[in-house]
This record gives sequence, C-alpha cells and structure tokens, in this order.
Amino acid sequence: MGYQDNAVIEPPNNIVAVESRFVFNKPITLVINTKLSLSSKDFTIKDVEGRDYFRCKGNSLNITDKKVLYDLYEIPILNIKNQLLSLKDKSTIYLGSNSEKVIATINQKNMMNLNKYTLEFFNQAQDKNEFLDMKCNIMGSSCGIFYGKEKEGAPMVCKITRKINASILSSESNYYVEIAPGVDIALIVAATICFDQLKKE
Repeated sequence: MGYQDNAVIEPPNNIVAVESRFVFNKPITLVINTKLSLSSKDFTIKDVEGRDYFRCKGNSLNITDKKVLYDLYEIPILNIKNQLLSLKDKSTIYLGSNSEKVIATINQKNMMNLNKYTLEFFNQAQDKNEFLDMKCNIMGSSCGIFYGKEKEGAPMVCKITRKINASILSSESNYYVEIAPGVDIALIVAATICFDQLKKE
C-alpha cells in the first residue's frame, strides 16, 4: 500500500496543535533533508522553492533521542522524545524545549503492526482532543496522515514520501511532505521526524 499518487484534501476545519501561525490557507510541500552522523542528527526543513521554515537539532546518542524544532528566529517551538524500548513504540511531542506541556503523542497501534500509528493532540481550533491516523507502507517509503479513521472515509490531510540518495557514500534521505491547507505544519513536521525515527527502529 502506498499513498504517493493520492491527493491531499483540506480538512473541514483547521487543525491547530502548536500555533495558528503555522496554519496556511494553501497547500504546501516541505522537504526534510536528514544528515546522519555518529554524534548528531539535524534536519533542515525547507519548501520545494528552497525557502527556510524550520530547523531541527538533536543528539542521536541520547537514549531518549530528544530533538528540538526551532523557528526561523532560533526560538524552540517544540521538542520530541521517543520511547523505543517498550512493547509499543511511542513518541511524545512537547511545547518549547522542556517537558512541561504535552502537545501530542504518537503511539503504535499494536505490537504486530509496525505500519499503523495514532497521533493524539488537542485541536485549538475545535477546543477538543482529536487524533490523526498515520498509515505507512511496509518499506517505510510513504505515509498517509488522515484526519480521523481512514476506513471511515477521513480526508488524507498529509502525505509523506521518502526518497533516499542513490549514492552509496551518502547517508542522506529526503522526505517530501505535502500538507493540505488548514493544517498545522509544525505538527506535521514533528510527525514526519517521528515517522523517520520509528521506521529506522
């Protein structure tokens, strides 16, 4: 199963988990370039025109694998911690650079299925707790994110496509993240970073 050819659909209402300034009225495609080394793991987030949006910094040797997402002013927006040693993989997304306020959690649906995750968050636009379904293909090369349950006809508000550098000497891969209008792009970037880590594990 893959979602590369499926179109993203604008949700019936805005999805705001981090801040409303990260919600746009038109679709946007972001490119996340990952560069791997023994001591660090940094992501550069740009759009397809090369404009900067975010920067993510983290330490891959940290057992919690914490990563911090910064805006263009180098202000920490959110941070991500992964729990990968339990029976079910889990990622927690916090506001800012500390662990005081949880923005969202991403949980593996069950131990036997490594391709389905649920992202739970508080939607500021609706003033209630909601969830996104994350469905990945077996190879980890694509992921569809649905506003609700896919099997119930929920709209796919984002699709993630992974492309690996063909060079044998390169450890880079690019994620192309197509996001529908009305969707918090900071939340989706965090989900993409979690997707990358979970698929590697």
